[in-house]
Amino acid sequence: MNALASLDRLVVAAVPRDVLVVTGPEAETYLQGQISADVEAMEIGQSTLSFLLEPRGRVEALFVISRVGPETFVADTDAGFGDAMTTSLERFKLRTKAEFSLQQWTMHAVRGPASAAEPTIAAAATGPADAPEHVVRPTHWPLAGGHDLLASPGSTVDGFGDGAEHVSAGEFEALRMAYGLPAMGTEIQPGDIPNETGLVEQAASFTKGCYRGQELVERIDSRAGGRRGIRRFRAGGSVTAGEELRDADGAGIGAVLSAALLDGATVGFASVRRDTAGDVSSDGGQSVVLAELF
Repeated sequence: MNALASLDRLVVAAVPRDVLVVTGPEAETYLQGQISADVEAMEIGQSTLSFLLEPRGRVEALFVISRVGPETFVADTDAGFGDAMTTSLERFKLRTKAEFSLQQWTMHAVRGPASAAEPTIAAAATGPADAPEHVVRPTHWPLAGGHDLLASPGSTVDGFGDGAEHVSAGEFEALRMAYGLPAMGTEIQPGDIPNETGLVEQAASFTKGCYRGQELVERIDSRAGGRRGIRRFRAGGSVTAGEELRDADGAGIGAVLSAALLDGATVGFASVRRDTAGDVSSDGGQSVVLAELF
């Protein structure tokens, strides 16, 4: 079951994102061999989650890859992780005909009911004529409808829908924990095992050819997907990041990764043993309800 029902109000938030634009006649081929998503299967206008992994299979970045043209891709990740992602991807490029441009854009995140209508955008007047200046994509949040509009600096965005409530960065984070996905730097850290993030099925292809780090992903998946997994949780009282979680017998089964107050409850993500079932409580004595990410 899910810890919360789907989001029932229309909200908008401006979120900074590190954006890597990859262009060139060999961009598709190069990315196909480097990242976990099946780039070659993407149509223009499609977006998907993906990992960038170390050669040994550990997480370097979780991001969204969008195909915006025959030879142009936009990869956006949580702010602060773009430099490392770009450096890692460029490390193996050698004489590949692909160019990389790291930028800082703003993601206008629209979530909730009545969010089907896309906002309007006035593109920035600067930059090359053929450079992408914005990307519109459906949200990947499992418990909230909506879309994301990634806009380059200087772009003007308006028209988010009647009654849209603009929320602060702090409230948007709480909504993400209740309805969205784990994020880099908060729940997912560089060096984590991808199979323990709860996102492998959404971010990795098991039918494409080889990519960097594939061996570890597939080996762990064949053994039931790792020893732990990230789960969503809800508690009626106060629970804080770092607290241990225990089963009915008092045995430790995991720990809280993130927590925030939302509508009188504590919501967040926890990393727990995959065989966890039944009653769970925090070290502080709060009853905790766990739920799958999807």
